[in-house]
Formats: sequence, structure tokens, C-alpha cells
Amino acid sequence: MKDLWEQARQQYRETPPPEELNFAVASALRAGERKRTHRRTVRRSLSASLAACACFVLLVNASPTFAQAVAEVPVLGDLARVFTVTQYTVEDRDHLIDVRLPALDLAGDTDLEQRINTEISTRIDQILQEAEDRARETKEAYVATGGDPDDFMPIIISVDYEIKCQSQQYLSFVITKTETLASAYTEHYAYNIDLTAGREVTLKDLLGPDYKEIANAAISEEIARRSQDPDNIFFLQGEGGFTSISGDQTFYLDADKNVVVLFEKYEIAPGFMGVQEFTIPLPNG
Repeated sequence: MKDLWEQARQQYRETPPPEELNFAVASALRAGERKRTHRRTVRRSLSASLAACACFVLLVNASPTFAQAVAEVPVLGDLARVFTVTQYTVEDRDHLIDVRLPALDLAGDTDLEQRINTEISTRIDQILQEAEDRARETKEAYVATGGDPDDFMPIIISVDYEIKCQSQQYLSFVITKTETLASAYTEHYAYNIDLTAGREVTLKDLLGPDYKEIANAAISEEIARRSQDPDNIFFLQGEGGFTSISGDQTFYLDADKNVVVLFEKYEIAPGFMGVQEFTIPLPNG
């Protein structure tokens, strides 16, 4: 396996970008190499991310060695369904940004693949820009109120992802953005795909037409059970507590193909309780 990766890496380095790909491709390749060897700072670029994605797909299609190496990586399976399209760190006096961005590769369904990859890139680009704007505004306010710029604590922004489920039928992965100043705040973005149907699936698809009633009952029962522990505190109904899942409720599928409904920190419980997750078995599971 090591030899395969070394051969693939060498071919990756030596393969010139096709003429139809612009300078951003070469920049992405060089930036990725610097990141792996020297951990140097590189700048975020949406176009570079998409170009890096294109390079990966070209290598998979054009290089049997590279494709074989990728296919033997644990978790990814026979085909690189989800892969790291770009990874970089930006560090300065205002913020520390650490990003590992995924992309999707679906054989035979380029429309779904393109739509999801574009959505991921656009969404992450937007939330990072908003986070950078907040970092700048926070520092400006700190200095305006008499703070020493050299004493300003940089905002830490992290973007990462995790594959939750990968089977013959389902692929589920979650992107997590964490922003830390005085405390940490997270946001999760889940993608759940039925590979046999070639589309994203909803809670209604998985739990049936009564999905809200099924999910609400399971979550309410679990909240009651957890609340028996005096260390667990949930907001009361009418005071921010759980009443029902939303129409666009965040969820993912776990390794056992159960639905896991996710509530962000502070959403239904105090911050110290963290992110709250509730497992709901599929009706036919």
C-alpha cells in the first residue's frame, strides 16, 4: 500500500495540469505539497478548491496506480465517495483558520455530485468569510475600546468533516464548523445520500409519512430518560425546550443505518450540555 501511495504521489507531482485548467490548478497543487511537507500558510480560494477537485478526478480516471491506491484506503471502499479536496491553515494576529474540506465523487451521477460539491464549497466559503468579518470587527471593537492590538486573542475557526455511514445503499457525512473566542460554537451540515436512488434522502424518506410524530416521540422519551440524571439539564417547553423537530432538521445516518437527529449547542439545553444527539432506528431496520 505504501508503495502504491508513493508511486501515486510521484505521478501526482509530475503530472502537468491540462491546458484547459488555469493557473489556480497549479497553485492548488503547490499549496497542497507545501501543506504536507512544511505546513506553510496558504490562502483560501474557492476556485482553487474546485480546481483541486478536478485534478483528483483526472488522476483517478487517468492513473490506474492512483485509482488503485485510493481504492485500497480503508473507509473509502471501492470508489472515492468522499475525499479531502483541499486542506490548509491560515494564521495571523486576527484569526487561526484550519480547514479540511470534503468533496463527493459519485460514479454515473455527475448532476448530484456537482450540485452537492458546489453547495459545500459555496457554503463553506460563505461561513468562513462571515467568520473572518466577525474576527476583524471584534478586533476593531477591542482596539477602539482601548485594548492593545498585541494582546488580542485570535479567533479560532475550524472546518472538518466525518463520514458517518457508508454502505451499499447509504452515504452520510457531516461537516462541522467550530468558532472559538471566549467559548466554542459549532454548526453542523449533514449530507445523506441514497446511492441506489441517486439522491439526497430526508427524514420522511427514512421514517415514513409520520416521521415528525415518530421522531418527536423518540426524542421526548430520551430527554425524559436523560433528565433523570441531575447533571443533565434541558430547557423547559415554552422556554426554549424541545417541542418538535423542524422541517429541515439536521440529521445523519450512523454506521448501523440508524437516524441520528442533532441539535446544536444551546438549541434545547444549556451550553455546557453541548451538542445533543438522538438515535432513532429505521422502521425496517
